[in-house]
Amino acid sequence: MSSWLQKQVNERPDRPAFYWQDEVWSFAEVGHEVRCWVTAFSRKIPSEEKRIALFSRNSKEMYFSILALWELGKELVLLNTQLSLQELRYQLADAEVNQIVLATESMSFLTELESFTLIEMIQSEINDSLVDEITSVYQLETTASIMYTSGTTGNPKGVLQCFSNHLASALATQENMEITEEDCWLCPVPLFHISGLSIIIRQLVLGCSFRLYSKFDAKTVTDDLAKNKGTVISVVAIMLQELLENYPETGYSSNFKAMLLGGGPISPKALKTCECYGIPVIQSYGMTETCSQVVALRFEDAAKKIGSAGKPLMGMAIKIVDSNEKQLESNHVGEILLKGKNVIRHYLNGEQWQTVKWTADGWFKTGDMGYLDEDGYLYLVSRLSELIISGGENIYPTEIEHVLLEFPGVIEVAVVGEPDEKWGAVPVAYIVGTPTITTETINSFAKQYLAKYKLPKRIYLCHSLPKTASGKLAKHRLTTIEREAFLSK
Repeated sequence: MSSWLQKQVNERPDRPAFYWQDEVWSFAEVGHEVRCWVTAFSRKIPSEEKRIALFSRNSKEMYFSILALWELGKELVLLNTQLSLQELRYQLADAEVNQIVLATESMSFLTELESFTLIEMIQSEINDSLVDEITSVYQLETTASIMYTSGTTGNPKGVLQCFSNHLASALATQENMEITEEDCWLCPVPLFHISGLSIIIRQLVLGCSFRLYSKFDAKTVTDDLAKNKGTVISVVAIMLQELLENYPETGYSSNFKAMLLGGGPISPKALKTCECYGIPVIQSYGMTETCSQVVALRFEDAAKKIGSAGKPLMGMAIKIVDSNEKQLESNHVGEILLKGKNVIRHYLNGEQWQTVKWTADGWFKTGDMGYLDEDGYLYLVSRLSELIISGGENIYPTEIEHVLLEFPGVIEVAVVGEPDEKWGAVPVAYIVGTPTITTETINSFAKQYLAKYKLPKRIYLCHSLPKTASGKLAKHRLTTIEREAFLSK
């Protein structure tokens, strides 16, 4: 199989492929640019180096580096730019990486990492006569990318994503969202995260164009959506909330198709606002280990299936099991298990995880709790690690969060468990809101909708909540002394 980039260059040379700020490249121009980057990298990276780390925020250089290194047959270790040097050292050592391709702005930060060769992400002008011809071939079962999980418990695990995993994910997305070469996918999420990298994959496999942002800015994205500069966009809940706050009176372009929402469910309040504005939102469920979404809820089903993540995408099987791996009937909460071509088969150096995360017959254990209703729609209730067991009662943080988000003035909520001598654990809530809200008014509101044992025993008002680089809540940071940095003084 020739590389996906070469296929698009051959089939759609003059179609727009990549947008960055005020610049645009056709597929043919992307192909030529990548050949220049290939030539530059091949002079700096020994052919025997199969695994290369990448450290950069979103940029055109990051985009071209990813494509060029794939053309050179390299496995990419995508590093989160928010990591500390200690965290980076662990991941680089675990991945046995010797060379790091990095953004110019990060050179001074990473010079403290000894014993690594740093290659600046810069492509100097190369005479066309010196540009190498690309003859690369993608082997479906070879590793395309390695991303490390967030590591809420213990060290993070390296997720080995093959080209075949990425291909299955892109084709399932195409079938679900009817993506064509006419679409332009907006990417305000990080390329080092699966939510961002999967958009590049969709571009290469499906032939759609791709607009990259250095970071998410609600006003810029709103302006682009209004001016027909994109038909689809990937967002997380906090991004969607900001876009709703900036929604233009004239609405988005008539060619706008949908927002693909990941990283957690939409609040009922936000869903109602989307319906009012006529914004199609496709809620989805997926993870690094599944190369993006595996379950999605179509907009037309959102009103009748409020709170659902949707149905499995093409090629994906799902079941709910109890602690003994016995399959449960509909509407019974258990662990979500997945099987499909876009699910990874093992972790990097992760032999000890094989029996922990996979069943004997190949089902992947997500660590998420949920249930399937009688129509086969998936409902998430919590991470298995976030489940609060209080006096023998199971409490799912998501249920409490949805109630608290309905209170006027509440912007964001995170519910976690705190140790308690009497009950073992109790739910507490961290809330970001307007200056008008008080713990007393929130408590009074919650009592109308929640059983007594589900009521947050403490409410902490915050100026912000901890996030991962992709914008998802990092709840584990609220269970340590680090939480103090987020509390309102």
